Amino acid sequence: MKKVIIIFSVIGLSGLVGYKLFANKQEMQQNAKLSEITSDKIPVRVIHPENKSLDRQIQSDGTLEAITDLVVISETQGKILSVYKEKGDRVRKGDLLAQVENDLITAEVEAAKANLDKLTLDLNRFSKLYESDATTKRQIEEIQIGLKNAEAQYKSAKKRLDNTSIRATANGIINDDYVQEGAYISPGKKLYEIVDVSQLKLNVKLTVTEVLTLKEGDLAEITISAFPATRFSGKVTSIAAKADNALKYNVELSLTNQKEFTLKSGMYARAQFDWKDTTERTLLNRNAIVGSLQKPQVFIIDNNVAKLKDIQVGETTGDQVEVLSGVRSSDNVVLTGHINLKDGTKVEILN
Repeated sequence: MKKVIIIFSVIGLSGLVGYKLFANKQEMQQNAKLSEITSDKIPVRVIHPENKSLDRQIQSDGTLEAITDLVVISETQGKILSVYKEKGDRVRKGDLLAQVENDLITAEVEAAKANLDKLTLDLNRFSKLYESDATTKRQIEEIQIGLKNAEAQYKSAKKRLDNTSIRATANGIINDDYVQEGAYISPGKKLYEIVDVSQLKLNVKLTVTEVLTLKEGDLAEITISAFPATRFSGKVTSIAAKADNALKYNVELSLTNQKEFTLKSGMYARAQFDWKDTTERTLLNRNAIVGSLQKPQVFIIDNNVAKLKDIQVGETTGDQVEVLSGVRSSDNVVLTGHINLKDGTKVEILN
């Protein structure tokens, strides 16, 4: 009896499983048919290109540079007798930084000066003799030639003597020094690096459209990474007349250092210009473009059919791209859904 009950139970369970599998198969077939029906039209969202003028801010990054950043090079040779200024000292143009031995050159200068003075007296004496026909014109000319040579020798010796006194060639702070008392130096040796950060420069790159809105003297807001909460003012001092290889133009700004912030050369900075353009442009959301900006295309919806069109683009501002040709403000341009589209695909425009 128990065997009969077990057999009927198994048959019943098998029937129930079979029915469930049949019902699932029917549901899957219905879903497949529904999918075939709904996939006949690809759902898309569209936008219209906008005709409007741009009022935006231009930002470009760079690093601060000192108004003066130069190296003092030796123009003499000899042993350094004294060092008067070292790294960290503030100097003014002409200040004595170091002194090189100059005994021999001093003697040369004195000899050259004595010879110059002698020839000067000779010329005066022979000129008076010439007036009384006591000498010849040729003798006067020889003394004049000798006098010119003596002047050149004196100036040369004097210049070599002056070079033994190492002096600052600009105002600023000695950023580094490469001298020490007793060391021997030769012409061309680097002696001091002088940096003046009382004024700073910032060079940034702008496009041709952006640079045409600027002129020398215009102001820009500058933010510096080391002082993120502070806004500095910079003035445009020069605008490049020629673009670089990336078709960008260099714009140089100057700003005055402030004691409370102690700005330094090499700090990262960003210049921000306010740009107002009254020219009306056709703008399109960047996400509507298929492919790259080098070969841009969009899908236009016409009678619920997607048509792939080539367009020409100009400036890019944030997520907006200027369209020069290819679409009109009345066109329905696909914004989302083009992943499944191709030219001629039927679509359904979603609200």
